[in-house]
Amino acid sequence: IPDPRHGAARHADGVDEVSATLMADVLGLDNLRWAIDLHHNMATALLVTAAQALLAGTCEYALILRAVYNPPRGRYAASPALAAAGPEQFLLPYGFGPGGGRFAQWLQRYMWETGANREALFEIARAARSNAQRNPLAIWAGAGELTLDDYLSSRWVSEPMCVYDCDMPVTSAVAMVLTNGDRARELRPNPAYLAGYANGSDPGRIFASAGIAREAVDVAQLYDGFSPMVWIWLERMGFCGVGEAHRFTSEGHARLGGRLPVNTFGGALGEGRLHGMGHLREAALQAMGRCGERQVAGAHHSLAVVGIPENFWSVMFRSAG
Repeated sequence: IPDPRHGAARHADGVDEVSATLMADVLGLDNLRWAIDLHHNMATALLVTAAQALLAGTCEYALILRAVYNPPRGRYAASPALAAAGPEQFLLPYGFGPGGGRFAQWLQRYMWETGANREALFEIARAARSNAQRNPLAIWAGAGELTLDDYLSSRWVSEPMCVYDCDMPVTSAVAMVLTNGDRARELRPNPAYLAGYANGSDPGRIFASAGIAREAVDVAQLYDGFSPMVWIWLERMGFCGVGEAHRFTSEGHARLGGRLPVNTFGGALGEGRLHGMGHLREAALQAMGRCGERQVAGAHHSLAVVGIPENFWSVMFRSAG
């Protein structure tokens, strides 16, 4: 594996990267018409690109894949670099990097302005662990529920965020196959349809794109690389007012059986970090009615929001019913 301390180190396909060319060879896709690598993009970019290819008639089926390798060494978000360039030269020396420092600063201000506390933040981590118990693919499946004492006594990562406020690095992969609506109906009785998608310039644009009102959304998979991001999405997508997300989750509205169940598979906090691919998979499965004991009854409209506040995509699935 290339040494990350040396920027000129050669990357090895199939070791620390997985290219479309390699996957085509491994899967035996001899009739492949079109392929693209979307390096350093969230999973939603894969889905939207595949949808555009299908709409353009470039292909009849599109396979999207996200593979993540987490080497069994080092510390979470540790950077062994001895030098930094660009904006990082002003941020990394103060720990303001991939470990969630900027979200911790946002959270500090949010808590000061709204009166939210860590007991309220615990509800997000608790729900992630609880929902993961219903997901056999989750890294926390079978680990039992997270208690408030466990949460409050855990170590800091970036105060006021503790270790349970950070997503779980995993080695895993998720793949999805897309095709057009007519062909989907022939292949299975209850497919999920991609109703619309929108980028982050206007969070509410997804509802106009999908032709589905905000109030008609039945379940939402909201990217949770760090737990306070759930509050950010609830407010930015308009499911509650500014400064009200901590009460929304504390009052149980985001739980299974609540007004808007969130991250029913456990999210990145409970299942593991797949850069949003798990969120897309769960959103589609909820629209198909294929989530077993975590299925939201009557889920016709299923939303996924994946990314970071300044760069994200939202997609809406609808059921065939």
